[in-house]
Amino acid sequence: MATKIDYTTNQSANEIVDVLCAECGGTKKHDVVVSLDRTGNETSDQEGWSLDWVDNYQVIRCRGCETVSFRHLSWFSEDVGPDGDDGTRERLYPKREVETLKAKPLINVPAALRRIYAELIDCYNNDSPTLCAAGLRALVEGACAAQGIVEGPVEVPTEGGGIKVVTKSNLEGKIAGMAAKGILTVGAAKSLHEHRYLGNEAVHEFAMPSRSELRLAIEIIEHVLDHLYEIPEKTLKLRKEAAARKKKKKKGIFDSSPFDPL
Repeated sequence: MATKIDYTTNQSANEIVDVLCAECGGTKKHDVVVSLDRTGNETSDQEGWSLDWVDNYQVIRCRGCETVSFRHLSWFSEDVGPDGDDGTRERLYPKREVETLKAKPLINVPAALRRIYAELIDCYNNDSPTLCAAGLRALVEGACAAQGIVEGPVEVPTEGGGIKVVTKSNLEGKIAGMAAKGILTVGAAKSLHEHRYLGNEAVHEFAMPSRSELRLAIEIIEHVLDHLYEIPEKTLKLRKEAAARKKKKKKGIFDSSPFDPL
């Protein structure tokens, strides 16, 4: 048995390829900046068989947003099939598909929560639904801790068939505490309870949530983080800029603007 491997540098450099862009979204034209080809062949003189493969490693750059990523184009002779499969495979790094989610730049969210958020986005994009659901639950727990909420009022059934309110320090109680203190609306608190259920089922009952469930849950938690951290910061900035503008106006200083009436 004999094996032969050859390497060729920049054979596909300067080519233009259509690739899904991680930043733009959708298929965009990319330039191949640099490439390395590995061609292999393995043969057996005694048994009379031969295997062939080609690996083309490319550093590519989007012509739209100029984001640089990595493309691995491979071909294996044993993957060629009668159904029209030519044996070619494409892998992109960072991994991306049409359904890939892009993390939002939540710059005003505490660093620890941003880290958990980034990790659960990675879990979603890399087909790890159980870990993604657990990450959603952890993010809700972290948001409660960041707001200083350690307990809250929870309605529980009584033996006589009625309802009583007790203070609980578990995640259910903390979410209720966020609503009781006016940090979240009742509706937003109910949404976070769904994240709690999703995480509990994934971790304790080994249930696997669907991608659509996880995507909706991620969108909801993004809105909650916007409400808690991004919108208040933007509101404060808007208030400061409005106050500065009024101060200039009192002093007779006017800024020209394309939106000023003629």
